[in-house]
Amino acid sequence: MKSALAFFALSLATTTVCAETPPADVEAAVRAADEAFWKTYNTCDLATAGDYLTVDIEFYHDKGGLTKSRAELVDSIKKNICGNPDQRVRREAVAGSVQFYPMAGNRALLIGDHRFYITEPDKPEYLTGQAKFDDLWEYVDGRWRMSRVFSYSHSGVTYTPPAAIELSVAALSKLAGRYASRQGGDITVAVDGSHLKLSSGSHSFAIFALSPTQFFAKERDLRFEFSAPKGGAIDRIFVRENGNVVDEARRQPGESK
Repeated sequence: MKSALAFFALSLATTTVCAETPPADVEAAVRAADEAFWKTYNTCDLATAGDYLTVDIEFYHDKGGLTKSRAELVDSIKKNICGNPDQRVRREAVAGSVQFYPMAGNRALLIGDHRFYITEPDKPEYLTGQAKFDDLWEYVDGRWRMSRVFSYSHSGVTYTPPAAIELSVAALSKLAGRYASRQGGDITVAVDGSHLKLSSGSHSFAIFALSPTQFFAKERDLRFEFSAPKGGAIDRIFVRENGNVVDEARRQPGESK
């Protein structure tokens, strides 16, 4: 009996000694691993991305469902995130939102909010959505790897309009007139108190000044850039949505102020 107990104690001691022990500063190490993984994601470095995932990782997405295993998740990123050469996706954690929680068994949890941006040829990067995440990290084979990922509460980004400035009626009047748009047809711009009213067909809405030639809508991220040739009068409007030019309207003859 003593021999059996001694063997059991020796086995337990050996197991304890041989168990993997992560570096002392767990939080710094996990945050560094997290930052490194998302760098591979943003640059489509898929060969390296897999090194930050356990073989049996489970990825739960509120819209896309469950993806199981390292191979399936890397393949999903390859097809869905990195599959379109004309569209690059960039993920960014919302500053100050990421929280760290140590877990028993050489595990740790990172939770927070992140946003996703898209870049397309000849267009500025624009924000496309946001979500929450819970990532469980484990110390496996000498390094920190993600083993369970929850990505949920995906939604569009709430638009917060900027602060408007006041322009004189005389300054606003220089922009008023009729314009012809490729997308929206005939457009009328008129002075409406301290701002402009833009009308197209049965639709009209107020636009407010950011500068003497830059205006915005309060309902959603629409910007209107009144443009003029060097030394000339305003002759067109560039319409931007989420930073991208989506339409152009030219001033009609006889409408220049």
